[in-house]
Amino acid sequence: MREAEEHGWLASEEDVARRLTAALERKLKSRSYIEAQLRKKRLPLPEPDGEVEAEKARALLERKFGSVQEMTFEERGKAYRFLKYRGFHDRWIRQVLNEKP
Repeated sequence: MREAEEHGWLASEEDVARRLTAALERKLKSRSYIEAQLRKKRLPLPEPDGEVEAEKARALLERKFGSVQEMTFEERGKAYRFLKYRGFHDRWIRQVLNEKP
């Protein structure tokens, strides 16, 4: 183990956390889901980026419901619950649902 560390063959915990975070963000997982996975593996938590969270929420909504601007009131309620169930924070959900074209 020591030899592997000396030669740099083992990645640091920060590198592993960064790679796992990037992989989960590509899958459009929420910040709270990512943090739960990192805590489970006892890895350090990266700094949150709100703009990335909003972009992931927007992409999920467009994939599931289509255009946010064309949603009815009932569809917006479904979209809110959809994102909330996946662990997105209220702030980012409201930001995405209230965007103007």
